[in-house]
Amino acid sequence: MLNSLKKSLLLKPALLSLMLLAPSAAVAVEAQGEAIHQDSVENLSVDFTNQDSISENQSSLERIDSLLIADSSATEPNVVEPDLNVTSLDEIGADADGLGQVTSVSQLSDVQPTDWAFQALQSLVERYGCIAGYPNGTFRGNRSATRYEMAAALNACLDQISDRFASKADLDAVKALQDEFAAELATLRGRVDGLEARVDTVEAQQFSTTTKLKGEVVFGSAFVFDEDNDLDSVLGVDTDDGNNAEDRLFLGYRARLNFDTSFSGSDRLRIRLEAADIPELDENGSAGTSLARLGFDENDPAGSQVILDEINYRFKPLDGLTLKVALQGGDYKDDVETFNPYLKSSGSGALSRFFRVNPVTHRAPGDTTLSAVYELNDTIELSAVVSADDAESAVADGDNNGGLFGGGQFGVLGQVGISLSEKLRFGVQYARSEFRGGADITNDTGDAPTTPGGLGLGGDTSDPFDGADTSTDNFGFNIDAEIAKFVHFSGWTGLTLARSQEIDNSEIKLINWAANFIFPDLLAEGNRGSLSVGSQPFIFDSGDLNIDDGANPNITAEAQYQFKVNDNIKISPGVIVIFRANNTESNDPIFVPIIRTTFKF
Repeated sequence: MLNSLKKSLLLKPALLSLMLLAPSAAVAVEAQGEAIHQDSVENLSVDFTNQDSISENQSSLERIDSLLIADSSATEPNVVEPDLNVTSLDEIGADADGLGQVTSVSQLSDVQPTDWAFQALQSLVERYGCIAGYPNGTFRGNRSATRYEMAAALNACLDQISDRFASKADLDAVKALQDEFAAELATLRGRVDGLEARVDTVEAQQFSTTTKLKGEVVFGSAFVFDEDNDLDSVLGVDTDDGNNAEDRLFLGYRARLNFDTSFSGSDRLRIRLEAADIPELDENGSAGTSLARLGFDENDPAGSQVILDEINYRFKPLDGLTLKVALQGGDYKDDVETFNPYLKSSGSGALSRFFRVNPVTHRAPGDTTLSAVYELNDTIELSAVVSADDAESAVADGDNNGGLFGGGQFGVLGQVGISLSEKLRFGVQYARSEFRGGADITNDTGDAPTTPGGLGLGGDTSDPFDGADTSTDNFGFNIDAEIAKFVHFSGWTGLTLARSQEIDNSEIKLINWAANFIFPDLLAEGNRGSLSVGSQPFIFDSGDLNIDDGANPNITAEAQYQFKVNDNIKISPGVIVIFRANNTESNDPIFVPIIRTTFKF
């Protein structure tokens, strides 16, 4: 009977609020016509294992049982207020069928804001969910309650609090953990306080809230030699004038500071300062040929004076669309995908200038560029770039009209990039370039003397028409593939159709190709090895010009191993080897051993 009684007890709203507000008040039980006396209730605390005691108090229990109605299917505890006017158990049951949890004290029609216990009831209803009303929407807060009802109300409310927050056992466990780890918590609190102080200091003294400073310093050391030191004589240059190639060791450096500023989180304004003194190994230098140029060479003016090397702004006006404006130091390779991720960088990529990018399609004829790159979907990316060499000029000057579209050198590039998977990508490019008063159509790669149309000596693959106005159509194909986890492949081929408006029937064709094999994490994680081979631009068809010089294509190769000292320092020893230098069969191979050390911060 007691177990049945315990299960049937439901939360008594009036009693719980009264208990919390005045726990010391005496609880009286009133009845109209028939009262339940205190001694009868107290007699319930008997030994329920004793059959005689149970029988003796059976009548008292039946009275209590007739006043408590249980809804065993209710998910929320409900309370039935015993109505002293109810004379039938059936009427009590019928009155209890509609009991339900209220969610707002305003649902109780007999509770007013002016009632002295209003705020307590509001908290019990809306914060703890401990109150259930009568079917007629009343609370009957002035009624008395039995001790059983009080116990049921207290137990139900504690269950609510325990379910929503934590039980006493949980609180005790937390307290025990706090005591056990008091020293650690104090240390952690001290560290947090120290970090807050340091953050305050950084915020007060930081360089900028929008700008990050990034730096790169490259130390380069190389030794250039060929077998007989007679490369210039092979080119037809008088070796007695002191200009013949000489073997010598040299050291050089390049330092860059990038100030990257973001105003929206998806844009970037870059300002780059640079100072450098690394010799350009071209036909005028110790190598005697542009085929030996290094990927990180620079020779800034005025004795390593600091210059403004780059200024550009990149932003995303639409999802998938990236626009970029470069007013200084712009280049196609910086605006579009080059499909050569491991070797593209001048500071940590290929040692040779040639093996960084396809020179006839990924290098712009001017240093001002406007670019747009649009990701059509996960597979296709479209790119377009406009380049000019004299975009800052607002005054026409003879044939060099100046401005964005009338400069001495002007070009456009279109590229379609296709990603078949994360392991296989390729791209096709077309570039159109216009040069005035001299050309650099292969961007100082390749070198083959030519004698076109009686214009005289001095032309090569970079300037095949020896200073005449030149236009080119350039076609390229690039591929980037992961063959296996330990070997990666990238490569390209490029075709150039060059012609001069000053020479009749002057079209010539140049071609170049490269294959790069990269070995990530070779010998140790973070290290890298690479082997590259290819032919720098050479003339393979001179048409009506019948150019004989430089008819044998060069072969350029590079081997490199990169040590990762840490995340900020990389050391890259390697060697560049050039066969048939200047596309001349009789020239001895040129060897350029190199050590490049790159610091980034």
